[in-house]
Amino acid sequence: MAAGHDPALSGRSSLKYGDALSLVDRYGKDASWIRHCKAVSVLAKRYAEIFSAGYDLDAGFVRTAALLHDIGRYKTHDPIMHGVEGYWLLTNLGYHREAFVCASHILCGLERDEAVRHGLPDQDFIPRTFEERLIPVIDSLVEFDRPTTLHARVASIQRRYQGNDAYLQRIEQAAEKVQRFMDHVNREFCISMEDVAAETLSAGPGIV
Repeated sequence: MAAGHDPALSGRSSLKYGDALSLVDRYGKDASWIRHCKAVSVLAKRYAEIFSAGYDLDAGFVRTAALLHDIGRYKTHDPIMHGVEGYWLLTNLGYHREAFVCASHILCGLERDEAVRHGLPDQDFIPRTFEERLIPVIDSLVEFDRPTTLHARVASIQRRYQGNDAYLQRIEQAAEKVQRFMDHVNREFCISMEDVAAETLSAGPGIV
């Protein structure tokens, strides 16, 4: 367990999806990043339906945390700090489990030293539960509001942050974690997560 990661935060989610949607609309207003959040949430709902056959997962939390994972973009689009801003926003509102995901989905997790350096509490922000590990994987399979592959998503990020070698090295490490997660569940459930993303979002994110 991550140091400082309160076991109580692993309980069932009490935040209703409608309330989370109101938060995204309130802080995002008409910003384009809202479409990404909604697409990730739609895909999260689909994966939760699939994986609930093998895991006792909190489907409501997966869907809601996926919707809120990028809410920090209301303040910044920095690739790391938007997770930090989302963490503090949701923490101050009392949504601690979802706040943890805002921080821990960044680069598939931040260790204590890096977290502190970016203004987070003195603890690890490493995804531990299946739900926490799933959300950054889903994020990796959605480019804006459209389905993509992990390879294409990484290539897009590499183009966007060309010259930021330290960040791109971390992206490669995160992509390896995502690939390992996908390989595991693809074998276990006899699916392709990338194909599921394409099927689910091929006509757009739809109604959330």
